Amino acid sequence: MLDPNHLMNGPLAALGFGGLIGAAVGYTAKKTIKLAAILVGLAFVLVQALVYLGMLHVDWSHVEAAGHEIWVDPHGVTLAQRAWSVLTANLPFGGGFAAGFAIGFKLG
Repeated sequence: MLDPNHLMNGPLAALGFGGLIGAAVGYTAKKTIKLAAILVGLAFVLVQALVYLGMLHVDWSHVEAAGHEIWVDPHGVTLAQRAWSVLTANLPFGGGFAAGFAIGFKLG
């Protein structure tokens, strides 16, 4: 279980406010990603079952092309790179945030 006293006296104490915010965002991001992975997996199973039963036809080449357009923009920047730039834009405590994010993501 996550012990807040250990974090406050341990690695996050040296990171300051940016580290605390980064840890909270990292922890939440990991939990959200886990939930999203479960939901995407369940949706895929449902679609595959409907395809198997003949109730649905999926053109997977179009699905792949649409996913690629979402993941990589016309300039070659990935969705993850864009999200990271939004999270770290104009942060005076960017270093602490990045370190805190890594710690929070590991703990999540």
